[in-house]
Amino acid sequence: MESQRELNRAMSQLSRILELSGNPIAVLENVEESEDIAVRPGAVWNIPEDAKAYLLDLLQGGGVGLHIDYINLLYRTMHDISESPRAAFGGAERDLSGVAMEIELHPLLQKVHRKRLLRTAAYNKRSEMVLKLLEKYQKESFGTNRLRVVWGPVLPRDMSRLVLNEQALVQSGIHSRRRAMDELGVQDPEYELKRWLEERETILRMNKELNARTSRGRERERASEPQAEGVEESSS
Repeated sequence: MESQRELNRAMSQLSRILELSGNPIAVLENVEESEDIAVRPGAVWNIPEDAKAYLLDLLQGGGVGLHIDYINLLYRTMHDISESPRAAFGGAERDLSGVAMEIELHPLLQKVHRKRLLRTAAYNKRSEMVLKLLEKYQKESFGTNRLRVVWGPVLPRDMSRLVLNEQALVQSGIHSRRRAMDELGVQDPEYELKRWLEERETILRMNKELNARTSRGRERERASEPQAEGVEESSS
């Protein structure tokens, strides 16, 4: 909050300087009295011979640049305290790869990871309480359940590379299919696995029927070959 208040004060101060510079102040030297001195296009001033008249420039000497540098320093302070880099607000002025983006946003990713650890335990506890209330008042039994929270990815991921990695891990027996679905962001791995088993069973049954039809067709062809040879001999 302190850095935000200081940023508001610095922005207000710079705004006043720019407002004053947009309405220039006339400075008269060696003039005892002045009347009808107005800064406007085509204005004519009558001043004594030894007098000088000029406009006060509040932007000379790079003073505004110092204010802008201080405001940028306040921005950096706010980003460091909140662990949210400038790139998290669209401040990346160049195209970054996935790894470079993760390095740029690493403080924010660490903050999200910590919050997810705390909220995962809280959400699981809340779900357990909901199930207990249903069992107590609705007389429903849900049996033994394993509660889990599925978090979405913080940054865009290269799905093709991730699919290849999970495919290799599943084939080598390191990851299960459910774990691979979790890593790929599938919301209900149990349902997807059930559908995959049903499809696999249907495909195996179709292949079995097709193989049976093919084998019966071959047996019929083999049974008809001797008859054809006997017909040729009798005709000769």
